[in-house]
Amino acid sequence: MNKLLSLAGGLLGGYGLLKTPLEGSFLSGLDPVVDAVGIVAMLVFSVGLIYTGVRDWIQR
Repeated sequence: MNKLLSLAGGLLGGYGLLKTPLEGSFLSGLDPVVDAVGIVAMLVFSVGLIYTGVRDWIQR
């Protein structure tokens, strides 16, 4: 259960990075980098959740 919460937290963090408004701040130049990190985080943690779910489903 703890692993699932960690994976879900990582997925939520990636979503948060995608939705963070950086326009008008000193970090506006890093907007493409933050978006890329958010997309990669969402993909990695989504695959982790799917893999964990399928593995647990097959082991039953």
